Amino acid sequence: MKSGTILLLGATNSGKSTLINQIVGQRVSMVSRKKQSTTFNQKAVRNISEAEFIIQDTPGIFTAKTKISNKMTNTAFSGIDEADIVLVVVDTGVTKNNELKKIITTLNQNNSHSKIFLVLNKIDKVNRKSVLEKIKELGDMNLFNEIFPISALLGDGVDEMLSIIKKYLPKRKKKFSSKKTLLLKKDIYYTEVTREKIYDRTHKEIPYQCKVSTDKVVNSKKMITIHQTIHITKKSHKYILVGNKGVNLKNIGESARKEISKFMNKKVNLFLFVKLISTNKS
Repeated sequence: MKSGTILLLGATNSGKSTLINQIVGQRVSMVSRKKQSTTFNQKAVRNISEAEFIIQDTPGIFTAKTKISNKMTNTAFSGIDEADIVLVVVDTGVTKNNELKKIITTLNQNNSHSKIFLVLNKIDKVNRKSVLEKIKELGDMNLFNEIFPISALLGDGVDEMLSIIKKYLPKRKKKFSSKKTLLLKKDIYYTEVTREKIYDRTHKEIPYQCKVSTDKVVNSKKMITIHQTIHITKKSHKYILVGNKGVNLKNIGESARKEISKFMNKKVNLFLFVKLISTNKS
C-alpha cells in the first residue's frame, strides 16, 4: 500500500481548486472566478487501486503587501514540512511570474524531503508552442522532478499525472477510510459552499472580509436543516447582497442548497440571515 500527502502551491487563479476537484471527482474545494477565494488549507482524499492520495489545497500566493495577503501566504506554505510531494501549479498562459519566484525561493529555503513537481495548467487556453516554451523555461531551473502539462478544467493529462505521482508515493498504511473524500468538518464545508456562491453572485461591492458562519445544523436520516449568518460591515452591502425583493439572497441560498444536497446525498433546507456587524474599536 502507498499513501502520501500532496501539497498544491500556486498563484491565485492558477487552477489549484479546480485541479483538486478534478482529482477527487467532485467539488470539495472552493472554485471562484474571483481571486483569493481559498482562504485556508483544505484536504481531500482519492484512492486509486493500492494508493491513497491525500491532497491539500492552499490559498493562492499573491504579492499584495497587506496583513491578509501575508497571512494567507504563510498558511499556504505551512504544509510544506508534512508534504511528501509538492505540486507547483502554474497558469501556462501567464507571463508574469512574481508569485512563482516567491514559491521557488521558499521551496529552496524550506524544503528538505518533498519531491517537487511542476504542473502547467490551462493548456487548453494556449497553443502547443507556448506549452513547450514554458516547459523549457521552467524546466531549466533544475528544481522539478517531473513536469505535467494538464487542463484541470477538462481533465486532460490528469490521470497520466496521477499515474506517475503514484510511483513517488511512500509505502505506508493508508490513513483514512476508502469512503472518505473530504477531510473537513461538515460545518466548515457548508460555510465554504455558501461563501463561494456569494462570491459568484456579487461583485466588488461586497468585500472579501464578508464572513459566513454556520450557526446550527439539524441532521436527520433523510434531511439536513442548516442555519447560516452572512456577516457584513456596511449597511449598503445588505441591500446589494439581499437584492430587489430578496431575489439575490434567494438565488445564493438555492445554489448553495443544491450543491450541499448533491454532496451529502440528502434533502437540504438552508436558511440564510444577513447581519450587520460593527467594526468600530472601543
